Amino acid sequence: MITIKIPQEAIAIVSTSSKGDQSKWRIGNKWIKQNARGYEDMAEILAALILECSTFSKSEYVSYFPCQIELPNGDLVQGCYSLDFRGTKQEVTLERLFEANFSSTDQILNNAALSTEAKFRALMQKVQEYTGINVSTELTRLFAFDALILNEDRHTNNILFLYDPIQKTWELAPIFDHGLSLLSDVKDYPLGKPLTILMRMVKAKPLNTSFSKQLALYKGEPFIRKDELIRKLESSSVEFGRAKKVLYSQMQDPRLQRLFSEGSERND
Repeated sequence: MITIKIPQEAIAIVSTSSKGDQSKWRIGNKWIKQNARGYEDMAEILAALILECSTFSKSEYVSYFPCQIELPNGDLVQGCYSLDFRGTKQEVTLERLFEANFSSTDQILNNAALSTEAKFRALMQKVQEYTGINVSTELTRLFAFDALILNEDRHTNNILFLYDPIQKTWELAPIFDHGLSLLSDVKDYPLGKPLTILMRMVKAKPLNTSFSKQLALYKGEPFIRKDELIRKLESSSVEFGRAKKVLYSQMQDPRLQRLFSEGSERND
């Protein structure tokens, strides 16, 4: 595991999630994130490993790696890092896109008269109206993935678009930020308590608090190679701890079986 030293002059970027703040820094071409509530680093790394064993191309997701962070005061803390994927493109979250061109997403998401599917269609109609791209398939697949890893932080600022100011084109950004997944928040989900109880406590975002209802939006083919995933989990040098146990439990859930294909490993 590498140690990344944070320079004295580096300014911490406080990333606000639904659970509070997390410090991160951009050092060179790396984004470094410090654990704030538990084992967010393991959640990020394990989520990336799952996507590595999927039909997603490498450009469709962000890989995370473990690191030790040396703070300017000399303290050593745990975290993870990823490479900056933006290049010269401008990032625009789903929420910012709505605020700049329509209104807050709240008018759709908080409308109790709309079903989960109706909310999704309304959001996608507005996105396509402004950007010209249809990302419905990609986002329903993302919500299915979130159901697998119990991601409780897929709020509308964690769905990102990239705008190319030269080509004047839009695209969906790679999947990123899974830190609040796999029961990583040990403050809300204490270590030692039964997984079956804790897993029932987790609430989904952004369309519905039910992972099952968001999962139902996905109508596509299986996209995770189960045999490859198990092989890489068992051979990994990373100690995933409880995150791995949560994933194995989720892999037994009958509702999630349609996300997996078996016996279809690719050659590394």
